[in-house]
Amino acid sequence: NIGWAECAKQLQNHDEAMVKAWKEEIDALLVFAGLFSAVLTAFNVEVCTSLSPNSNQNVNAQILMRLLTQLSIPAHLGIDDVAILPGFTAETASPNASFVWINALWFASLVLSLSTASVGIIARQW
Repeated sequence: NIGWAECAKQLQNHDEAMVKAWKEEIDALLVFAGLFSAVLTAFNVEVCTSLSPNSNQNVNAQILMRLLTQLSIPAHLGIDDVAILPGFTAETASPNASFVWINALWFASLVLSLSTASVGIIARQW
């Protein structure tokens, strides 16, 4: 019985040391995942604003061009002589496919980083 008790004690000491090492490693990985997620969030905020087109600038330019066109029409011309100006069009400039793919990878990286941090927190509390 003394031999088995000594063996159990040695195994318990080994297991406790291994669990302590794992907890320290998880803590370090959680810090890294948190910092990595913060940096990715900063990049994704900038990227997200660059993906959406700014149509206000296009509309402002169209209004200015329309005003300049109307001001340049001589006053002696009748209304029938003036060509009808086209209406405003909202030009939507879509980003190229490679830009969209790169941004999708940035967002996927953020999701995976946050998922890894969540798994680390669950493992740490278990």
